[in-house]
Amino acid sequence: MPDHNVSVHQDMGQATDLQSLLDKESIRDLVLSYSRAVDRQDFAFLRTLYTEDAIEDDHGGAYSGSAEGYVDWLEDIMGQVVDNSVHLVHNHLIVLESRDRAMGEVYVSGHSRLAQEDGSREDLTHGMRYLDYYAKSGGTWRFARRTIIVDWLTAGPTQWAPDRPDTRDAQFGTPGPADPSYRILKHPYFRPAGLVRLTPPTSPPRQRAGMQAARTNHSRNGFPDRTFALDCAIPARRRRWA
Repeated sequence: MPDHNVSVHQDMGQATDLQSLLDKESIRDLVLSYSRAVDRQDFAFLRTLYTEDAIEDDHGGAYSGSAEGYVDWLEDIMGQVVDNSVHLVHNHLIVLESRDRAMGEVYVSGHSRLAQEDGSREDLTHGMRYLDYYAKSGGTWRFARRTIIVDWLTAGPTQWAPDRPDTRDAQFGTPGPADPSYRILKHPYFRPAGLVRLTPPTSPPRQRAGMQAARTNHSRNGFPDRTFALDCAIPARRRRWA
């Protein structure tokens, strides 16, 4: 049997006091918020989830570079090909390295409905892991670095059938402010941060200023920071994205 004493827990990065439990919960909230930001395509909100110098190290082989550039790229790609997406967070292992640094491994399954060049739709489902580095500043945890590992992937003609008798009267989710969650959930946490790009993608200094402004606006409005997740690989005949 392993020795579950305090020193072993600390070596493993496990929570040993109330603050470490709170830190872990905040990091989990960050990761869940990433899913909401991507699936609702709220890119202004997504920008607030990263540190100013954050890096998307390898986004499924589709993007490597600054987090600011990643959000610009993702906004362009999703606007072109993604009808809808759902990102589900599963296992999440977190190791606290210090009071303001942590790392984690996040299991995620992503489901996307993609527009094809011939007008048809494709369902893309993939399993992946985020290998994350987190940083805490001003009392808030954010992503400092993210790397994606793709473990499995399936793709085929869409099975989307909104006219089925058992769902035809349902409220369907959608990217953007028309999603029912914005109308039903009244707390400011669920309001869209903004659905247009804050700064031009060709000016790194202004991009950083835009990312900082987005964080400041969230802070002034009392919004907690949240997270996002979107990663997939469209077959080579089209393009790869995450």
